[in-house]
Amino acid sequence: MNLRDIKKDIEYVLGAFIDDCSVFATINPNASDEKLSELLDEAIDLYNELKDKVNAKNIEGRKAAYFAALRKEILEKTDALYQKLSDLVKAEANAPKAEKPAPAKKAAPKAEKPAAEKKAPAKKAPAKKAAPKAEEPAAEKKVPAKKAPAKKAAPKAEKPAAEKKAPAKKAPAKKAAPKAESKAE
Repeated sequence: MNLRDIKKDIEYVLGAFIDDCSVFATINPNASDEKLSELLDEAIDLYNELKDKVNAKNIEGRKAAYFAALRKEILEKTDALYQKLSDLVKAEANAPKAEKPAPAKKAAPKAEKPAAEKKAPAKKAPAKKAAPKAEEPAAEKKVPAKKAPAKKAAPKAEKPAAEKKAPAKKAPAKKAAPKAESKAE
């Protein structure tokens, strides 16, 4: 693995953790904001710490071993953060329901009247239709005139084959004549 992949892993893993925290906060608006903000601060600190370690210039020993240990550290510390988030979710699920505000009660449904007392729903008057037009005899029916197609620009007259330009051929390069030496007298 190269350095670019490790940087992408840090971005992806900690970005996914922060997304999970925001999803939890969205789903549970009554969750403890303090504990959740502490987790987010811890994740941001871990992100900054890991980025500093990745960008370190003076690494003692083998670089491959250093970056392998760094990759392992990314996973271990992120797992610890997920464990804390999981504990927070469980604590929120086990929290007494009385702390959460109850949703507003809806008005009680009205008692229905017995079938004999129910009124039949009023029928709506049919929509008024336009009066039918008097039909003209078949011979006198007007047929809409077809529109003439729009005139296109007149096509350019083609030049006869003899007048058509042939593709330009490249003339062979001319050799420069040697300059004549002028005699100074």
